Amino acid sequence: MKGHEGIYYDERYQRGYRSELSGYEKARHRALNHFIRRVARIKQVQTMLDYGSGSGLFLDLWKELFPAAALCCTDISGVALKQLEGKYSHYDVICGLVKDGQAPFADSMFDLVVSVEVMEHVQDIDVFLADIHRLLKPGGYFLWTTPCANALSIEHIYSLFSAKIEKTADGYRRWQWEEKTHVRRLKSREAKDIVTRAGFGPVDFRFRAHFFSFFCTYILSPLSRGRLKKTWEKLMFLDYALFRRLPNGASMIGGATKV
Repeated sequence: MKGHEGIYYDERYQRGYRSELSGYEKARHRALNHFIRRVARIKQVQTMLDYGSGSGLFLDLWKELFPAAALCCTDISGVALKQLEGKYSHYDVICGLVKDGQAPFADSMFDLVVSVEVMEHVQDIDVFLADIHRLLKPGGYFLWTTPCANALSIEHIYSLFSAKIEKTADGYRRWQWEEKTHVRRLKSREAKDIVTRAGFGPVDFRFRAHFFSFFCTYILSPLSRGRLKKTWEKLMFLDYALFRRLPNGASMIGGATKV
């Protein structure tokens, strides 16, 4: 029987959840491109897995960066994977459903596992990381993005002064106003500790959403539908472009090697 989480996400994807790149997602797309090329400097990839791929929001980026790699995708939503197969039938992609905390692929199968905006959703982060560790070859690379709870981003300041930061069941925190399916928001040092404990290292970080992303999303959102849409989208990327080494971002990109 499918778990309630899978059923919930099936329903969301049937309603069009994360079906296209928004301005915020486009900024993340560009930041990931830079991180992979210039920070992680990942080049030789024969096999890669998008863990928590949804309906394939970033598949075009993976194929652009790693055109020769065998690409697999996994998610807890069968609906999302069917949408992915329909939209990207021109790619040779193997899809499999996550069940009981494990993706249906062999141990030490992948050179690269990417997981975009998943770490904040999983109920048991240790089980999630253990599965990624299992799937990677020795020396394989794990790349992730997730919201960040570091101090002094505009999101943190807003949440702090409006008393909208709450503790989570596993001892972390979340912003009360964010996506309800976010069960935690990690600080970068917490993410480093968890990932290191799972058998990865050393860990590299870059940061996004210091100021401009919040400002564009909540103040300048009318521009996202007008003639200034492209300018609005470029503003969303400015946090990463200007401040990616400053830790006061509300979003992080992290990468580490399987030890």
